[in-house]
Amino acid sequence: MPKKSYSILIFFIIVALAVAGIITYNRSKLESNFKKVELVMSLNELRELSYQEGYDEIELLAKIKHSGINSIAIHEDTLENLVFSGKILYFSDKELNKLNFFLKSIDPFKKYQPSPGEAYIIFNDKNDYLRIKDNLQRQLGEDLVRDLGFLPYIGLKVKGSDEKLADLGLGFSEEDIELVRNLGFQVILRFKNFPQIDKEDIEFKFKESDKAGKISGIIFEGETVLGYPSKENLIHTAELLKIKGYPFGIIEFAGQKGIETVAHQASELAVRVHSITKEEMEIISKQIATERWIRAAKERKVRIFYIKPFMISISNLIEDNVSYIRTIKEELKTSGFNTGRASILSTPYQEPKIFILLLILGVISGGLILLKNVFNLKKYQEYSLLFLGILFSLLFLFLNREIFLIKMMALLTALIFPTLAIINNKKYFLGNNNSKFKDAQDFSENDPSFNEMIKEALSGFFRIILITLSGALLIAALLSNNKFMLGIEQFSGIKISYLVPLLLVLAIMWLKVNKGKLMILENIKKPILIEHVIIMVFFAVFLVIYISRSGNFSFLPVLSIEEKIRIFLEKTLIARPRNKEFLIGYPALLLAMSMNYLKIKEFKIPIIIIGTIGPVTLINTFCHIHTPFLFSMLRTFNGAWLGLVLGLIIIVVFYYLVKIFRKRINYEKV
Repeated sequence: MPKKSYSILIFFIIVALAVAGIITYNRSKLESNFKKVELVMSLNELRELSYQEGYDEIELLAKIKHSGINSIAIHEDTLENLVFSGKILYFSDKELNKLNFFLKSIDPFKKYQPSPGEAYIIFNDKNDYLRIKDNLQRQLGEDLVRDLGFLPYIGLKVKGSDEKLADLGLGFSEEDIELVRNLGFQVILRFKNFPQIDKEDIEFKFKESDKAGKISGIIFEGETVLGYPSKENLIHTAELLKIKGYPFGIIEFAGQKGIETVAHQASELAVRVHSITKEEMEIISKQIATERWIRAAKERKVRIFYIKPFMISISNLIEDNVSYIRTIKEELKTSGFNTGRASILSTPYQEPKIFILLLILGVISGGLILLKNVFNLKKYQEYSLLFLGILFSLLFLFLNREIFLIKMMALLTALIFPTLAIINNKKYFLGNNNSKFKDAQDFSENDPSFNEMIKEALSGFFRIILITLSGALLIAALLSNNKFMLGIEQFSGIKISYLVPLLLVLAIMWLKVNKGKLMILENIKKPILIEHVIIMVFFAVFLVIYISRSGNFSFLPVLSIEEKIRIFLEKTLIARPRNKEFLIGYPALLLAMSMNYLKIKEFKIPIIIIGTIGPVTLINTFCHIHTPFLFSMLRTFNGAWLGLVLGLIIIVVFYYLVKIFRKRINYEKV
């Protein structure tokens, strides 16, 4: 077969890589100035802590301010916390029914009897009364919220179940806002949604926020964002955020309904927020919690730490929490971060459309090189596919489906380039014309050069890394806009990108070994040996573990020893490489190449498949676009050199074991 020519396709890839270099350079500059983390605690939770410990609230706030907390989150008032603070008396319908006997005989209630389902709210302050009444009438309707005119106090009669009333947000306390401001904190408001909300209600909520003066930002409270479920209302919320210039938080892993719509409309104001849940705080250690915070800042662009206090301690709970906050601040400083008002990507970062087209051209070219490695494509077929790919991309850009197109091309890149890295270097796995011996049995007479084997393994290894890194750079550039960088949009197809390249390499290697023939029927007719069953079971278990441990969530727990290795590597290398990359993938690649050099056919293809995990994991690192680009590069470098060192140790041991074994066989033959 004549040697295939890739010159025009390689030229397109080089152009795409040049564009990717420009994009990732600009992105890295943007990320280098994105270093300020805001430490936030909830006023309600701090009040709960002070009450539990019998500690003065003002003194506690002063302590946590001194320890490093920048901002205090103010929640909307609820009936429960208004009762707790002594601002209202609240009588539910159940309580009123119990008191009914006494109320009949005591003025002024003898003239009035409560109806079932009614609750009474008695106020100390007229301003609280006006604010709560306005909020209740907006959420329940004027008919269900009436004045209690027969009492010598300011009061309201409200109809609704305890559960429904307890969940209502009733506006922000001006006293609380003034309190935290006077202590030097910035203010973060936590807007609470309600089902029947309309545009006028949303505007009312924002008008209330004006009373707080200049605020640091907004974090929506509960399972839904202000305006949900109406998309029109959510867009209105986003418009008001932009008008006010309020940064807003996207809480990691919370899955707040409606946040995607708001974030798409006002992405330039979005900030990633991390928090450890109340349930987790009951069992987590301070060390692990601190490591989790720092990891969130370094690896996921989290710029607001919403810190919940420890509520259980064997010593001084107040001092434990103060020490915990101080440690977080110190660890952030050590990692190159400052504390203060959270950094935001205020300038939306997005590459020009011509750059997107050039990047896509590089992806398509990589795909065509892979196809030419497998099939004997003619020139007109190659150019036709190239033209169709460009036409397809232009159509999606014209239809304003840019995000979908980027996601699709990023996924294709993640499938193509790890596969191409292995297949384009198949000579290091399936054929070797440089070996000094022609047959495995001639080992003793024609002792293969150890140095030659190492040289060949290193050559193949670095070629594979280079091709895979080219694909990684294309993905990093394709996804370099603020929607992906903040996690508003995400790379789609993580599980697919982990599995499909392995299957593609297996299928293509099978075809290469069988000279283009599938040989399925011939192999089905062969008897199944016990070793075949063992191999199939092993690979089935391997794939289940491999796929389940890929991505953010897994049903398989992280082993204690694995967690210790992760923490050690994280502290030692700053950017911890992926375990399956340097412990499994790269060593398996080097082992497969040494097996090829030593003419060992048994189990070679399964080891090649396992080795493919290395480049697959490398390229996946750059699919997590919320991780800073330079951090991903450092992680890749650490994975490569660690995997190379471990792999070289393995193939050195393997070489001498094979040498001893074969010499013994040849001796026994004599």
